[in-house]
Order: sequence, then structure tokens, then C-alpha cells
Amino acid sequence: MGLWSWFSGLFKDDGTLKLDVCVGEIAAEVYYKELAVQACVNLIANAVSRSEFLTYEKGQKKRGENYYLFNVEPNQNKSSSKFWRDVIHKLVYENECLVIQQDGKFYVADEFTSLKYAFKENIYKDIVIEGYQLSNTYLESQVFHFELHDEKIKTVVEGLYQSYGKLIAASQNYYKKNNAKRGTLKIPTSYPQTEQAQNDLTDLLSARFKKFFEATGGAVLPLTNGLEYDEIGSKTNSKTEGGSKEIRGFIDDIFDFVAIAFQVPPQLLKGNVADTDKAVNNFLTFCINPLAELLADEINRKLYGKKSYLENTYLKIDTTRIKSVDISDVAGPLEILLRIGSYSIDDCLEALGMEPLNTEWSRARWMTKNYERAETRAKGGGENGNA
Repeated sequence: MGLWSWFSGLFKDDGTLKLDVCVGEIAAEVYYKELAVQACVNLIANAVSRSEFLTYEKGQKKRGENYYLFNVEPNQNKSSSKFWRDVIHKLVYENECLVIQQDGKFYVADEFTSLKYAFKENIYKDIVIEGYQLSNTYLESQVFHFELHDEKIKTVVEGLYQSYGKLIAASQNYYKKNNAKRGTLKIPTSYPQTEQAQNDLTDLLSARFKKFFEATGGAVLPLTNGLEYDEIGSKTNSKTEGGSKEIRGFIDDIFDFVAIAFQVPPQLLKGNVADTDKAVNNFLTFCINPLAELLADEINRKLYGKKSYLENTYLKIDTTRIKSVDISDVAGPLEILLRIGSYSIDDCLEALGMEPLNTEWSRARWMTKNYERAETRAKGGGENGNA
């Protein structure tokens, strides 16, 4: 009788069964926010890893030990691309990233504890790297401690998504209900009350109806003992299409809000090709360049120090190579820079991602003869005083 009490409670007074009570609950948690955040992090990390970390000594470019560490192999287990992706991932997700130098190599800390002070150096301890906990403590001057903002961006995004996640889940629920099959099952009063008949009815409702509704092709549902199933017409296509567009609109909003939080142009995040050049320029100007400056400032003040920096021995992050350019698009500008003496031939080759010739004539500056001093032209004469 316990089974019959449960079963009879599913029916309405007219003997019909609401089939939606047999449909599994729709998961409220959706992952569009995490997808948007991951897309932003990957986009930023890929851009930074494509940058070149230029090292200068006394104002001259030098490819030495530091250049190799920052651009090729920070440590024996990671390439520079993987290393800087890890740094950016932690910086964006946790709002800070700690990098220590051990035996001339750089390592990203997975965990650490910091003791903050106002008038003396901060202390970092309980440092964990790849599951190994260090016993040493480090002073502020001995580590790179990159900090992004005062408040974690991801925390702000989480708060925003708490409301939008409910809207998306509700829209999904509405869309699925409008597209779900519904019907009524009529059970005659003469239906057998035997235990076998009740087991067959339970199997029909819990198993065979489920397979019938989930069938992607044609399906037949055999009914016995006078059972009759009548399908209830679904909503119109226009309404279901509207629900689909509403869900897509909410998802687009999530991507837009996350992109704004990370200062990434939304069209880049969503893969739109319209105005790509302008979007990339904005991405470099407002997102990547400030981040590159943050990294360079911390490295310069800790690794090089004040004395070396003032003597033009420092590190600079070149983000110009992030953007892929067609050689035909830059040929004109490079020619102008060459003829006014701003670029040498080696400078032009490096701008194109090619190796410089490193010869005396390729490093020389050239200028067209059409230029002369401004005050000479103002007096109405040439270089020798002639008109």
C-alpha cells in the first residue's frame, strides 16, 4: 500500500498524470561565467607570453643571462611561455603572484603567507612550489611580488554572476519546458490492482516513458490494459525561438561584463571579426601595456635596482610583437622612419621579427637630402644661404 499511496499522489483528481513531475530537475549552476573568465585569462596570458623582454646595459641592448631567463627558460622545468602564463593566471585569479629566485632560476609560488609592514620590508614565508614547501623566509627585496588591484576582479565577477546565473538558469528552464513533450495518461477504473499490474505501471512511468521522450528518431510506446496517452501540443516556434534568443542575450551580457572587468574588448573575447584592428589596439593600450609596465617596474626595482636603472641598465617589455602585421601594411611607415633617421636598417628588420645584420652600415642612421633646418627655410635660403 505504500507504493500505491506514493503513486496515487502523482495524479490529479481527474485521473491524469502531470508528466513534468517525472522530468529530472534542471541544474541551477551554469558555467558561462567561468568560460568567460578563462577566455580572458588565456587571452591576456597568451599576449604577455608573446612579448619580448628586452634587457639593456648602459643604454645598449644586450642578450645576456637575464634575457635568456625571461625569454627562453626561467627554470629547468618551464619554458618562458608556460612560466608567464602561470604568472598571469595567478595574478588575475588571485590578484597577486609571488616569484622567487633560487640558484639563478625563477619559480612561481603556488602558496605563501605574507607579513605586511609599514616602515620595513614585508616578509614572505610558508612558500609552496609544485607541492614542495620551502623552509626559508624571504624579504620583499628578494622576491617579485606582482599585485594587480586592491580588490580581486574575480570576486566582483562572482557577485555579479550570482544574479545573472539565476536569470540564465530560469531562461533555460523556461526554454526546456516549452520544448518538452507533455501529455496525459488515462488510466481506466478497471485497471488491475494486482502487484504485477502496479509494477508494470511503475515501469511504464519511470522507464519506458523516459526512453520514449528521449528518443531522437521515431519511437513507439506500447500501451496495454486500456491505458491511453494523449500528447498536449507544445508552444509555438516563435516563443521557443524567443526563449533561445533570451538565453543567448544573457550569455552575451556575461561575456561583456567579464570583458569590461578585465579591460578586454568584448568582440575579441567572443571572436567577432568586425573592427578587429581597432579592438586589438585598444586591448594592447588599456590591458596589456599597463600589465607589462607593472611587471617591468617590479623587475627593475628588485633585480636591477636604483643605481643600475639610472645608468640605463634595465628591462623593458616590448609588446609590439603581439599584434601580427602584414609586411605590406608596415612597409610605408618603416620607409618613413628609415629616411628621417629614426630607424636604422637593423631596427626595421627587428620590427619585422627578423634578425638584425649587426654590421656597421646596417646600424647607421640614414636621412634623405630633402630635409634641412627649419630656421634656414624660414630665412628663405638653402643650407648654404642660397634660395
